Amino acid sequence: MAQPRRRDKTTKIAAILNTANTLFKKQGYAATTTNQIAAEAGVSIGLLYKYFPGGKPDIAWKAVEDMREMVFSEELGGATPENAPILLRRALLRFIKGHRRVSSNIAAFEMAVLEDAETAELGKHLFSIGSDSVTSILSKLTGRENSEKLQKWGSIVFHIVDSTTHRQVLHDGLSVSDEELAGALTRIIVAALTAIREE
Repeated sequence: MAQPRRRDKTTKIAAILNTANTLFKKQGYAATTTNQIAAEAGVSIGLLYKYFPGGKPDIAWKAVEDMREMVFSEELGGATPENAPILLRRALLRFIKGHRRVSSNIAAFEMAVLEDAETAELGKHLFSIGSDSVTSILSKLTGRENSEKLQKWGSIVFHIVDSTTHRQVLHDGLSVSDEELAGALTRIIVAALTAIREE
């Protein structure tokens, strides 16, 4: 009996996220209200806050977090040192394309981080999720235990990937295609793997 209720919850959360993404793109983060998101998603404002207690920043953050976790967890789950370059390139291309899909949420979340200290803390948590995901992948591919040194590598690699992708998607700051960027980032990560193994 609990399954239909869970499916209904999942459907409503997806409707809120999709509606917010559309509104952020159409009219901008500042002009979008939680009341408007709830109304257009077909849910009550109380239900929106039940699922997203932090309001707009929480909604923007959740969309970005879901995209990052999906790419790093699913795509690289079966990675080995032999197939790593191929799987990394695919995962990075999905990561870039995922950024394009939720670019308005990323921009919205960044604006919220600048305006609100509580949201800035969420931002730190979001980066730690991405960094932890990359660290676990580096650990698996190098055969090294998760250590302070490996966590530093994970943080560096994640920030290179994330900031370069961010520049590509939000600012069109790079004069390469998404495919070329995925290839370049793959080479950077493979070089990092080599350096970690040699330490």
